[in-house]
Amino acid sequence: MLGKSALKLFASFVAIALIGGLLTSCGASAEEKALKANCDKIFTNLKKIGERSEIFRNSDVADDKTVAILLGEETRKDVERKIIAKYPFLDEIIVAKEKGNQFPDSYYYAGSIFIIAEALKGTDVEFPYTREQMLVITTQENAWRDVVDPLADKIFGDSLDSAVNPGCIVIDQAREEENPNDYLSNFDTSTEFAQASSDYLDFADFLQVIRNCEATGWHWTDKCAKEDYVSKPSTYTPSNEPTQEELEILAEREADAEREAQNPSGSSRYSNVTPLQLCGSLGAVVQTENYGQLTCKYVFINRVRALAWMR
Repeated sequence: MLGKSALKLFASFVAIALIGGLLTSCGASAEEKALKANCDKIFTNLKKIGERSEIFRNSDVADDKTVAILLGEETRKDVERKIIAKYPFLDEIIVAKEKGNQFPDSYYYAGSIFIIAEALKGTDVEFPYTREQMLVITTQENAWRDVVDPLADKIFGDSLDSAVNPGCIVIDQAREEENPNDYLSNFDTSTEFAQASSDYLDFADFLQVIRNCEATGWHWTDKCAKEDYVSKPSTYTPSNEPTQEELEILAEREADAEREAQNPSGSSRYSNVTPLQLCGSLGAVVQTENYGQLTCKYVFINRVRALAWMR
């Protein structure tokens, strides 16, 4: 098959990876230094490819239904432009504009051959396929299994079978050793390829939905929206906001508090109101035995503006 013969071009590259010992030392050979330079560049390229941009609100958790029923026609056109700008090859391999072609295509997976080509840019590792050949690969039923995955293992390394496919594993290990206390970052080239491919597949799926909407106005059983979905204002009253009944009770308590302040019970000349007790007349003043003079002022009680006695 086309993929198997092309893989032979990487024989020397894989042989270098088997050396390993002095890659970062001053005694490293020219081949070892070249391996490190290539793998570092590949790793950097893959991280850049895998940087997921927000092409529409909450696109990181969206699915095909989101694109079809929540995004209107104009937004879908804008999303289409952004996807093709990031993955130009998708414009050629996703052409499902025929009426009734509503199913995800298997060539999405084989399309990751383009990710490998992008990852090798700026290195001296020869990529074995022309653009025309890559487009053919994306139409082959088992291309991921027979071409893309084996090629990725040869270049990036296969942690499950590193003796056969060491790829950039030696460089990955050196990168990890240089950052022993960094537990949050990934230093594995094959993992970066998997992440970049996963994000690409999401965007490929989004583009397929958009093309289906353009062709038929439907995606699966979902009718594609013409306008962006806008949620209606909620009529729900949060628990920290008073209801009408609570406001009425509050008003009654304020009136009672004012009457009590103006006509304190007993023969004492002091009022028995306390700080933060509700009052009814802004600026009113009373004298208390325990708290001294209190004034009726505006305060916030449980986020509700009210009049209460304050010093």
